[in-house]
Amino acid sequence: MSSTELHREVGSCTGGLAMPGLLGSLFIGQGGLNTSGIGVSVVGDNIANSNTTGFKTARAHFEDLLSEFIVGAAGANQLGRGVTLQRIEKMFGQGSFQSTGVPTDLGISGNGFFVLNGTAVGKSQDLYTRNGAFRFDNKGFLVNQAGYRVQGHNASEAGELDSIVEDIEISPGKLLQPNPTSDITIFANMRPDDPLVGPFDVNDVDATSTFRTTVVTYDGLGNPHELTVFGTRTGDNEWEMNGVVDGGDVAGGVAEQPVLVPLGTLVFNANGELEQENIANPVNMAWAGAEPADISFDFGDAIADGGTGRAGSSQWNETTKSVAHYQSQDGYGTGELDGLAIDDRGQIIGAFTNGRQQVLGQVIMSKFADVTGLAMVGGNNFVATSASGEAIVGTARSGGRGAIVASTLELSTTELSGQFIDLITYQRAFQANSRTIQTADGLLQEIFQILR
Repeated sequence: MSSTELHREVGSCTGGLAMPGLLGSLFIGQGGLNTSGIGVSVVGDNIANSNTTGFKTARAHFEDLLSEFIVGAAGANQLGRGVTLQRIEKMFGQGSFQSTGVPTDLGISGNGFFVLNGTAVGKSQDLYTRNGAFRFDNKGFLVNQAGYRVQGHNASEAGELDSIVEDIEISPGKLLQPNPTSDITIFANMRPDDPLVGPFDVNDVDATSTFRTTVVTYDGLGNPHELTVFGTRTGDNEWEMNGVVDGGDVAGGVAEQPVLVPLGTLVFNANGELEQENIANPVNMAWAGAEPADISFDFGDAIADGGTGRAGSSQWNETTKSVAHYQSQDGYGTGELDGLAIDDRGQIIGAFTNGRQQVLGQVIMSKFADVTGLAMVGGNNFVATSASGEAIVGTARSGGRGAIVASTLELSTTELSGQFIDLITYQRAFQANSRTIQTADGLLQEIFQILR
């Protein structure tokens, strides 16, 4: 080695060229070890959460450090200073779905997050998650497994959704208020060959009628009442219609004594079409122990009322007897909540023991301008940051938000084979960076040998 070269090596203590380069190699190798270790940690977290509901895989982004000019013009002879972590990014891709059979388990197909109210980083705030493993607690609140309350809209007793965003609450043992009958529809075919047996006698209904059908009606307290409608042919193409209820069901009546409820007449034309519907609507029913009710009866679309005469009741032959082929009424009794279902818009629909269904609430969703800017706060939950932008809250299947899939959970997006490949890559990078440190250390040892 020439004296000039030796001077350069020894002169490292006073700002020479070689020693900073070798010392820099140590720190470059150290940076490589740190970033490789971070990469292993990211992969390890992904693998550890491969069975975590709604977990989104993360990936590490690295960048080189500012280069150092050694000699020459700008842009030439630059020496890199190593690597550092740029960002750990969450990959918000769509996960697969697992069917659970639990109606309150919810997955999201598409963009968006469920909104929770819970405690994170020491304060109560809105949290956002893709983990839809929800349940109703003993107070009737829809919560996640940590007890954080799901946010949405509650419904009024009439099933109308409120506009306020709040904790979703459905009372245990919820009852559906009864609805008194106000409309009865009966479509029937009356045989034109039935005998003329009128007028109708409430005390001898079998001998004075050839048509009958029974409709169960309800008063304002939810009590059921059987109303039997009789048809009596009184002339060519003309029928007298009457109702009969038990006397115990109406004010002032006597149990087991029939009470007549006159309805009116039906008139058909020569083609068997309903020409006139002469019904005294509404018919007042003075139910015993309950508020009186006005009930309207509909037997079809009479021609005299602008109808076709064929969409309701008719008078056609070649049938065995006069019979009703359709009937309905709009009342119902008190119902107990018997089950729940949630549709793709997040509406919670209750099924009641009286056969009715009603909307009880709606789960809302949020979206963000940049979902990768959300901050993790544990529990598979996120909070909004300045990088993500404010939460834009709305309903599923609106404004770019995805659909809700009930009785399913979204699985982790971790793909193990790819994670193992990344793990091997980081392991080799760690080994190579450690070799850089070993080599630089060996060269420094050589320099120190020269100084002896």
